[in-house]
Amino acid sequence: MKSLALLVLFLFLISGCGKKEEKTSTTETKDKKTTESTTDSKKKKEVKKSSEPKKEIKAEVPSGWTKLESKDGKMTFNLPSDWTITENSSTKLGTMSPDKSMGSTAVVFGNDKISADDLLEMALADFDFEPEGEAHYVQIGDIEAYYVGAVGKINGTEMSMLIMSAIDASTNGNYVVYAYTPTANYDANEKTMEEILFSVDFK
Repeated sequence: MKSLALLVLFLFLISGCGKKEEKTSTTETKDKKTTESTTDSKKKKEVKKSSEPKKEIKAEVPSGWTKLESKDGKMTFNLPSDWTITENSSTKLGTMSPDKSMGSTAVVFGNDKISADDLLEMALADFDFEPEGEAHYVQIGDIEAYYVGAVGKINGTEMSMLIMSAIDASTNGNYVVYAYTPTANYDANEKTMEEILFSVDFK
């Protein structure tokens, strides 16, 4: 029951991710387009990026998993078949495991001019979680993304997440996708969380 209460509180605290008012300016040079973005109340969390080149990932969905989709059909996750949808709207798809020890969420981010790495740093500031390790640059189908592990405390209990900022070339959309669990359960749940994260798709 304590784990359930922590996760419910965690979901409440982070439900606003991607909804803050933004001010964006874009400048172009001869060979590079850059985007500068700030939020009205949060700074970006600096994330160290891996020097490795972009890695192409082919999502492998374990047998017996089920595809869940948002109400408008534009976002999908593949998850263990006993997971349930906790929130379903045109801007957010949230899911949770039956024992409440893991959850995942995809959020539509309204600014389609921001870069994936800037979006990741803004999302971490919004959560007030600290990144752990380097952010990795990946390609998943039409999706280009940065992802990183992060930790933070909720009600005195340490929580861990894998968080990914995604730019989808086919929809010109930006998304923040994350899977989370109490840090005490992270080692046992990391593989499942990563498989869920990389199974996301946007239409």
